[in-house]
Amino acid sequence: MLQRLGVIFLNIIVVSNCVSFQAFLDEFIKCLNRNPHEDRILTAEDTQGIFGTVSNPAVSTYEMKIGAITFQVATGDITKEKVDVIVNSTIKTFNLKSGVSKAILEGAGPAVENECAKLAVQPHRDFIITQGGDLKCKIIMHVLGENNVRNTVSTILEECEQRKYSSVSLPAIGTGNAGQQPIQVADDIVSATEEFARKHSTPSLKRVKVVIFQTKLLNIFHENMKKREPSMPLVFQPTFSNTAYEVPDNWTDMNQRLFCVIQLQPGQSEYNTVKDKFSQTSRSFEIKEIKRIQNLFLWQSYQVKKNQMDIKNGHMNNEKLLFHGTDAASVPQISHHGFNRSFAGKNAACYGRGTYFAVDASYAANDKYSTPDSKGRKHIYVVRVLTGDYTRGHAGMLTPPSKNSDNPADAYDSVTDDTNQPKLFVIFSDYHAYPEYLITMVK
Repeated sequence: MLQRLGVIFLNIIVVSNCVSFQAFLDEFIKCLNRNPHEDRILTAEDTQGIFGTVSNPAVSTYEMKIGAITFQVATGDITKEKVDVIVNSTIKTFNLKSGVSKAILEGAGPAVENECAKLAVQPHRDFIITQGGDLKCKIIMHVLGENNVRNTVSTILEECEQRKYSSVSLPAIGTGNAGQQPIQVADDIVSATEEFARKHSTPSLKRVKVVIFQTKLLNIFHENMKKREPSMPLVFQPTFSNTAYEVPDNWTDMNQRLFCVIQLQPGQSEYNTVKDKFSQTSRSFEIKEIKRIQNLFLWQSYQVKKNQMDIKNGHMNNEKLLFHGTDAASVPQISHHGFNRSFAGKNAACYGRGTYFAVDASYAANDKYSTPDSKGRKHIYVVRVLTGDYTRGHAGMLTPPSKNSDNPADAYDSVTDDTNQPKLFVIFSDYHAYPEYLITMVK
């Protein structure tokens, strides 16, 4: 395993003898266990200002620190956000009923629509503020999507600060009905947040989140964030990649260990997020516990595969959060070693002899897949899976087929039961899945 680590994370290493190799290996393990932030010689403020590095705390989510602000961009439904302020990008009459604006108004309810109609005919500064209605926010700021986005976002952030709000979620303002260019909008939103952060060193506003409806916009925002990252020299920079040993921000300190399991507590935000995703299709089960799996080797191996797939496919929509049901005996194997090829075809083989993952928790909760133990407890993993580019699978398939008969090496990354409405995905490669959480539940 250690030799495999060397192959994955080193650029070019030549070891002349066993003694040299052992010395190198000892130093490598030290580096592997080191907190990545301790390796940096300079902080972001020391080099390129107030921007931190971009992290990937959840599927289809990117995050970075901009001064005291946690800036986040993620795909999702803005009407489900639990924040102080939700922003609605609309038109001058404040009654746009299409796209995201339609979803916000319908989600907020008729009282908010009526309030918009009344405020629209009164003097205003190109935005109005209404109650949150049925949405899980304190207020809704309705802004004009056709206006200069940078100025609009600056106004939003200052208004939040004046009212002592700590969190705001906004769409990619102006990219819908107003027809503004996504690349410019992304730059304007990030730049406005930077200006606000420079102006307010200890603001009340702590979190700014851009909620994206279209995946292609997520990639545009991610590229804009990446180009603002500080360039900081690293210890072992000629040999080691920074990406190789970064871990998620929500991980608990490993204390020089390569593996640990953290039990989440009911009521924690992280616990509730996992529970809510599971309960969307499996409300009939009682969750007994949720554990976070922190496996440094599996995580790094998975990230290397993800980076390779992002480059190969030319896009970053390669990862999904899926479910895998298993029996109690398999839990230690999966948590420590992942979904290697010994699991191929274990639960099913209708679409190929690979490892199966379900879109809905209810599928994985079937006793056929998550077999109850002697106490009636069932086990389901919440898994990050590299589905990448996929096609329909079939029985007996050992690897995904080629995309093009003229280039057999260019193969699909996974297969599914239905390319239009997938219910399951099958992968055939080691390290294309990371077991992020383990849910234990009973009927």
